[in-house]
Amino acid sequence: MTNTYTRAGTSLVALAAALGTGLALPEVAFGQTVADRALSDLRADTVGGCTTLTINFNIRVQLLSHFPERSGRELHVRVLPLDAGAVTKIRDSLRTPSSAPELRSVEYEGDNSGGPVLSLFFTHDMQFAVNAGNQPTQLTIQLSEPGASQCAASVEGAEAAPVMPAPPPVVPATEESAQTPSPAPVPAAAVAPAGLYVVNVESSPNALAEPTPAQRQALGNLVTYDTQFEKGAQVWHRRRAGFFPTHEAADAARKQLLAVFPTAWVAKATADERTQGLAARGDSSGAPVITPPASTGTVATDADKAETARLIGDAEQSIRDANLDRAIQLLTNAAARPENENTPRAVELLGLTRERKGQAAHARADYEDYLRRYPSGEGADRVRERLAALNASSGTPSATQLRAASGGSVTARDWTWGARGSFSQFYFRDQGRTSTLTTNSTLGNEVDNSVNVNQLLTSADVTITGGNDRRQLQLRAAGSYTKNFGTSASILTTNNGNEQRIFRSRPGGGIKALTALYIDYSDSDLNSSLRIGRQTRNSAGVLGRFDGALVGFQANPKLRFNAVAGFPVLSSHQMSVLTERPFYGLSVDLGNKRSPLQTSFYWFDQHAKGGFVDRRSVGFEARYLKKRFNAYTMIDYDVKFKRLNLGLLSLNYNWPDGSSLGLTADYRQSPLLTTTNALIGQSDVVNNLPIFTLDGLRPFFTDPQIYQLAKDRTLTAKSVTVTYSRPLTSKLQVSADFNLTDTGGTPGTPASSGTFAVGGLPETGKEYYYGVQLIGSGMIWSNDIYILSGRYANTANARIYTADFNARVPITSKFRLSPRLRYGYRDNKLTPATPVPGTFRQFQPTLRMNYYPLKHSEFEVEFGGNFTSESVYNGTSWDRVKERGWVLTAGYRLDF
Repeated sequence: MTNTYTRAGTSLVALAAALGTGLALPEVAFGQTVADRALSDLRADTVGGCTTLTINFNIRVQLLSHFPERSGRELHVRVLPLDAGAVTKIRDSLRTPSSAPELRSVEYEGDNSGGPVLSLFFTHDMQFAVNAGNQPTQLTIQLSEPGASQCAASVEGAEAAPVMPAPPPVVPATEESAQTPSPAPVPAAAVAPAGLYVVNVESSPNALAEPTPAQRQALGNLVTYDTQFEKGAQVWHRRRAGFFPTHEAADAARKQLLAVFPTAWVAKATADERTQGLAARGDSSGAPVITPPASTGTVATDADKAETARLIGDAEQSIRDANLDRAIQLLTNAAARPENENTPRAVELLGLTRERKGQAAHARADYEDYLRRYPSGEGADRVRERLAALNASSGTPSATQLRAASGGSVTARDWTWGARGSFSQFYFRDQGRTSTLTTNSTLGNEVDNSVNVNQLLTSADVTITGGNDRRQLQLRAAGSYTKNFGTSASILTTNNGNEQRIFRSRPGGGIKALTALYIDYSDSDLNSSLRIGRQTRNSAGVLGRFDGALVGFQANPKLRFNAVAGFPVLSSHQMSVLTERPFYGLSVDLGNKRSPLQTSFYWFDQHAKGGFVDRRSVGFEARYLKKRFNAYTMIDYDVKFKRLNLGLLSLNYNWPDGSSLGLTADYRQSPLLTTTNALIGQSDVVNNLPIFTLDGLRPFFTDPQIYQLAKDRTLTAKSVTVTYSRPLTSKLQVSADFNLTDTGGTPGTPASSGTFAVGGLPETGKEYYYGVQLIGSGMIWSNDIYILSGRYANTANARIYTADFNARVPITSKFRLSPRLRYGYRDNKLTPATPVPGTFRQFQPTLRMNYYPLKHSEFEVEFGGNFTSESVYNGTSWDRVKERGWVLTAGYRLDF
């Protein structure tokens, strides 16, 4: 759950911003490293052969589309940030979970030509499904091996779907009953109980032991399956039994099971987990699952042989990692491939793995299938011996096997500790040569050789976690240090666009950043959570990073209370607590965590030094989530200023053919309306210095006038964005987007007895942005990806044309090349803001190389050029300004 490197260095980012959002002009920009966070953390839940990744952002996002549609070695997920001033143009990454070894990297690319993209890179082709998460700051991605069905989408309305009768009541096992044979198993087709509630019967930080005969007897005909949960350094293996239509029914079963499962507790599964649990069921009552026979009549190719060998190798590694569910899924796929020299090994190992898993009936069926297909040979003799031993012991594992599987005596109530983190260093350099030619001189008489960026960004993120299956404690620290070599750097901090403070470093100095520093505790038995320290929240009136405390209490499955208090953080470079602007907030969340509709109502109150009310808001948020449709809306109304501060609506619909349509409507005060906005542009005439506190305005303005100044310095911004994407073929997708903005102006403020006049801002009116993108894969080499995009913007001051070509070529599973070409052209309009016409052209070729020598390590080098040409009218003649420069980014990342 770590950020390993974030950056927005070099002048390339200026054009990338224009290509990605259409909200910036292509222009020369002095680059600067950025140490901030777009991604928060990652959670992995594994059931059978399906792993569900829940990726949490620090910003709210709308899911637009993804490519390829179903499988590939690389996955691109396009998102639209919904927060103003969000860290959208940087690059960010997360540590990959150990339970998904096929996942090489998770990266956020804010400088992508078609807008921000979440990119996942795999060691080999994977199957995937992408969906919006339960919160607007989440995305979920389901991963499985190609050809697997464990991640099959669950049917909508699973709770009300037609089902077979529920299993008979659970009877606790006794010593006497443990010696008696279990009742005849009910065929699996007849056991599909309704509901999503389950009993979590066992939990362990290590692989679970096979159920004892007494435990099998107690479980009866219940559907049982194993899951694996991983977040940060905590990994928990869980065995669950279900399903039940209500919490009460599940709790009644839990009480009956306490005799053999003393730590059992009730949980509600997702509809997807139910589907995956039924597919991966490990109950002895289910009908034995015969290994799918290899394709008959099909001659195995060299590729089939190699793929079968790869699947077996990955399965053997999963067995060593105690991930038996994944091993079973891999071996099932291997055995189902066209018959080849590796097939017998796959079938034999599958039976052995199921035997170790405690699935005696399934293992017996696999062994019998092996002997039917390969009746003679050394392998057949081994399998006969195992089958005979299995029949003799009725699948009961030995005490040694149980201890090996359970990893010792650690139970669900014991606390375990672990640490995860990352460390990275990236060097950035941007330098160029600028020459100016006028009508009265020759080229080169005015030359400027400058180094725009010469910096080293060092980042670290460490998380220490402890706890058991019901209580979790987490301590996290994340930050960075930017070292400047011979150049100065300054960072202007903003809070939703409100300029506040400037952090500077001298040549040879550096700038610190602290993105997170908190302690987090959650208790499932008390249904409560507490987080204290520097953290990020984008709901219930809190819009970003803050220093403070957040408390939550789940009163019942459909009602949660939250309280928050603290101080805003204007920038990660702010190394102290901004105590002059305290706030508190209260919120109520309505709706079950698994229900499609969730709502929240909140009150937020923030003050400023001097007794001022900085912001006082009431608000409402709602999230509606179905398989093909999701929506999010937010209303924030300031009761102090009696003005709508923020109104947001986001909709997205997906058709069965893979096409999707998205709509986002945004109405907001910019910057977010606070009394502190009154400071914008205010300077003291005596010292000719900016005024930084509201108390500093009181000698010149009354309090009502200060509140009015805040309104005057805040403009209204409205926008509508429409996006559409559609697959043309299995290897080609087209997308288009349209954005309309309408930004108002602000009135001027005359000079007072001690302050200068503040000029007003003219309204920009309506501005139009258009974009189209074509993305394809497998066009030249296997698993390559090519992105071609074009954008046009008609703004108040200029017409802008941009084109971008980007390629991703995986040379091997550990080495990837990404060439990119960008071109931009701007034609200024003759307006009061640009009274002199002019043109600007920019061409930027780059090549990025990524190398992954080990599972949790990466080296990256990016090199490119920057060529610009600008025509500027100096009042009497035209100047031609040209720049020739180069940019370099090089660094490494290590996760632990």
